[in-house]
Amino acid sequence: MKLFFRLLLLLLIIPAYSTGQIKKETIKIIGKITGKVPDIIEYTLPINGIDYFGFTDSVQPDTAGNFQISIPLDKTSFIDLSNKYKSFGTLIAEPGMSYKVYIDTETQENKFRVESQNQKGQLLYNQIPNRSMIVGGHFEIETKKYIKDSIPSEIKQKLEKSEETELEGFKKLLKDKTISKDFYNLVKTDRNYFYKGIQGSLGFINYLMTSSKQNTLTKLQYTELWASIFKTNPVTNPELLRSPWFYFYTENYLRYQDLIIKETSEATLVEIGKQGLTHTHNITNAKKYLSGQQLEYYIAAYIYYEAINKNYEKELITLFEQFKKNYPSSAYAHFLEPVIIPILAFHKKQEEPLNEKIKFIDNSANINSVKELIKGLRGKQFYVDIWATWCGPCKAEFKDNAKLYQLLKSKNITMVYISIDKENRENQWREMTHFYNLEGNHIRANEKLDADLRVLYNNQSMGIPWHFLTDENGTIIKKNLSGPSEIENLEKQLSKN
Repeated sequence: MKLFFRLLLLLLIIPAYSTGQIKKETIKIIGKITGKVPDIIEYTLPINGIDYFGFTDSVQPDTAGNFQISIPLDKTSFIDLSNKYKSFGTLIAEPGMSYKVYIDTETQENKFRVESQNQKGQLLYNQIPNRSMIVGGHFEIETKKYIKDSIPSEIKQKLEKSEETELEGFKKLLKDKTISKDFYNLVKTDRNYFYKGIQGSLGFINYLMTSSKQNTLTKLQYTELWASIFKTNPVTNPELLRSPWFYFYTENYLRYQDLIIKETSEATLVEIGKQGLTHTHNITNAKKYLSGQQLEYYIAAYIYYEAINKNYEKELITLFEQFKKNYPSSAYAHFLEPVIIPILAFHKKQEEPLNEKIKFIDNSANINSVKELIKGLRGKQFYVDIWATWCGPCKAEFKDNAKLYQLLKSKNITMVYISIDKENRENQWREMTHFYNLEGNHIRANEKLDADLRVLYNNQSMGIPWHFLTDENGTIIKKNLSGPSEIENLEKQLSKN
């Protein structure tokens, strides 16, 4: 009888353990850096197995380049090691395993090497050039290879062939038991969604090009091509969450729902933008089609991605507060706070008086060329900075402006900023000029001045930031100068003048 009760008690206990949380096992990464040792190594934290370039922790290497990382893990996950959004390499980590990682910062070949029982799989995966956004891959970038193709069936065949070729090596490693089934399945899901994402991006880009009649595919063709990926590869697949492409694939799906299914017009989206509600509109759409863990992750990733673009929209502050209210225990809030703080600072700055050295040019709407602009200003030579509020590299240059202004003053050169922002970003342009304290003369180019700049640049696809030097008549003396981040080189260039 006692034995019966013991067995009964055991049967009751077993389900209690089996329905509890999955046990997490710690993975250990022992690293060694050769070459220039960065101040920190950032690594993505796979929360619930999710890999996203913005959700990171960091470790500080010692002076010899040694570092160690320990992460609790309950499922095979991607972990990307990087510094300032520049990837060193990606580790496919399995619970309970240890890895030795070697990083060489002064070579392009074999700069990331892993020693482990699955090291051949690690090497093969890191040879993939488009494995994540921060190593230069993106749906829109990869789409360029297929944008001229006009037969949907051939596009699909090319994408499937590329995917098969990429996975062939992993199949061999799985057959030889060099990598585990979990390792292979993670890579397979990731690459499958990546190539389906390219197909969806082709649909989106053809949609955008329709208004200018530059689309290669007809509306019926690109709509069917776009729609088909969500039948075979739904965004609700829980395995997609572990791919670095979850956010961008889901973003593509929500565009499809908004533009194709709901047929939201461009005029409607422009009006939403004017009201400062673009992000609210996009999050509202996400709530219609996502739920649970996927929705929480998508909203967090969306806020992070938009915040680091440094457009400083006040709307993101509101969305962040809503996110904290809806998900009070979210592990993602920790990563969002640091990117929201600069937005708060931006709007606090607007309450301060404008620096008297910031001059907005009068009658700017009637200035149609660089020559007209410069002739209306006082000075003998002019250092001209072409920028835009949406240009990340442009804004990155501003942190070194104090050195720039000192150099220009010593050489009696006048500072001129020309923004190529459109009219709907007028307020943002003025606010950013104030926030970054851009001392000098300012103008937002009208269509004719913008066109004149592109002629001077000698390419309609004008790359910015662009810096050049003119004389008092607006004639360009030096067409390509360094920006303030390369102040020593700029000083040499100006000294030769």
